[in-house]
Amino acid sequence: MKLGKNKKQKTDQIIRIEELEALMQKYGDDLKPEDMEDIVSMYMPHRKRRKLGAALLRLDKLQLLLLTLMLVVCILFITAFMQEKMGNFTINLNRLELYRKGVSIADTGDFKGATARLTASTVKDATNISIDDIPEDVDDIEGSHNGKNYMAYTYYLRNAGKEDLGYVASITLDSCSKGAEEAVRVAVWRNGERTVYAEPSANGEPEEGCVNFESDTIVCSYEETNFLVGNVDKYTIVIWMEGDDPECVDRIIGGSVELSMNIDADYDDQSSLLWKFVTDIKDTLFDDKPIDAAGNEAPNDSYYSDRVITWENRRNKD
Repeated sequence: MKLGKNKKQKTDQIIRIEELEALMQKYGDDLKPEDMEDIVSMYMPHRKRRKLGAALLRLDKLQLLLLTLMLVVCILFITAFMQEKMGNFTINLNRLELYRKGVSIADTGDFKGATARLTASTVKDATNISIDDIPEDVDDIEGSHNGKNYMAYTYYLRNAGKEDLGYVASITLDSCSKGAEEAVRVAVWRNGERTVYAEPSANGEPEEGCVNFESDTIVCSYEETNFLVGNVDKYTIVIWMEGDDPECVDRIIGGSVELSMNIDADYDDQSSLLWKFVTDIKDTLFDDKPIDAAGNEAPNDSYYSDRVITWENRRNKD
């Protein structure tokens, strides 16, 4: 009985709409088509969605394929953007000018799972400590190895590609709150040599035992003009709030900093993306140091024709 009643109500509703349209066409000469559409939609719920569905069904297969591909590209773009913002410290390698040429990064010296992007684990609810609290062997541990109240990450950068080149590695201050950047310390071990960076003191002089940040947004940068095929560089980054800093006061409690390390080529290649793609295809076809098509593994140059380039057998070991 209930089902029959619903059917009758639906039929009555359609009849009333048809009668309304007839009356409006007869007496409403000044009525605009878009006004009619809005009125009819009020009486027929979901009418616009049904019309959209019917329009999609009328598309041919090619149009549906193109529409689907556009949707997938949009989703991938949004996902990539969100990933770039995850974590409190990321290492990003220039994919177009470095990764495609066989330069890669990894959190282990054997370069298993070589990639173009690494993310350190987040340190939550950290408080201030002293530099003396940082373990002496912090540069000897691979990957993410945070301690109590400090972030630590060790990774390797390798040229196993097509040519000798140069790079610039910069640590940037991406965001901060409550003035926490005034007491933060960033220690960098590059191939075993340590440098500690900090904001200038109140009088503009470097903090004790530290080098000033390069600017308000750049902590430091390392330039390697002759990164030969077979070379491997090692970086360890440690970040903490220095308790002995005069700017480490109560007002920065609850503050935070977010940093990243970006590795770019030291040259600006103005050639088009299409030409770069064609060049890579040519190198692959003629076996001229081809890059792995999947983009997941950096190839080995003839310098190491019979083995993988690692931190242990690197060309710049001595």
